[in-house]
Amino acid sequence: MAKKRQQPQKSEPAELTPWEAYQAQQKQTKQKSSGHKRTIESKLPKLKEVRRKRLRRRLLVLVVILTVCLLGAGYFASPLSRVGTLNIEGKGQTTLSDQAVLDATGIKPNDLVIKTLWQRKQITQRALKKEAKLSAFQFKLTNYHQLTLQYREHKMVGVLLQAGRYYPILSTGRITNDGSGKQSKSNYTVYSQFTPGKTLTAMVTQYDRLPVKIRSAISEIHYVPTKVNPQRIHLYMTDGNQVYATIKTFAKKMHYYPNIAKQMTKKGIINFEVGAYSYPAKS
Repeated sequence: MAKKRQQPQKSEPAELTPWEAYQAQQKQTKQKSSGHKRTIESKLPKLKEVRRKRLRRRLLVLVVILTVCLLGAGYFASPLSRVGTLNIEGKGQTTLSDQAVLDATGIKPNDLVIKTLWQRKQITQRALKKEAKLSAFQFKLTNYHQLTLQYREHKMVGVLLQAGRYYPILSTGRITNDGSGKQSKSNYTVYSQFTPGKTLTAMVTQYDRLPVKIRSAISEIHYVPTKVNPQRIHLYMTDGNQVYATIKTFAKKMHYYPNIAKQMTKKGIINFEVGAYSYPAKS
């Protein structure tokens, strides 16, 4: 019989001595370090560029902040930062003096322009509250520190007679405090026996709805309530007639006054409380 050929057995790797193992480990560490170093060196130029850009950006921000601070300090130190000239302009019919308007606003020369413009809403509210005649305000700035105040007044619709003094009544129903012992030369309608409040405001609202021709024909309005009609009023007209009416229907029914007055043969009384009818006045 033929003999089987024996295959050569693989030789197992010889174990390393401690010294050889240490040398192999050191070699591997050096290879890793060398690769890592090459990676950092390849990225280093990019990192430097990024740092330069960040530095330039920070320097630019600092320069801008410094410039703004210097400009701001220079502005607040200059006369341009404060109100130089104050001009008061009334729009439409006005009765207030410039000083009265200025006192109501509380604005003074040399006030900071920025502060004044920033607080213009609060200034307007304060002025309207302090001076009943004022209705609107507008601020205009020219030449950096010249301030113009434009204002409007509420329309005056009559005068309230109280304790022998005449107090202006505004279209809002508010009464001003500048009462006079004499009737105005403008011959406004006189409101008598009214007190400031809802009833007077309702009466003024109705009155203001009338055409100018009818309003100018009313000399006096007296508040004469009764238990049956707590809104009863008594009017004296410039043509000599008298009118009784109710506040809530006054504007609507007074439109008929001119036609009814024309049909009257002599001066008399027209009653608008219930319906509309007229009768001669008692002699």
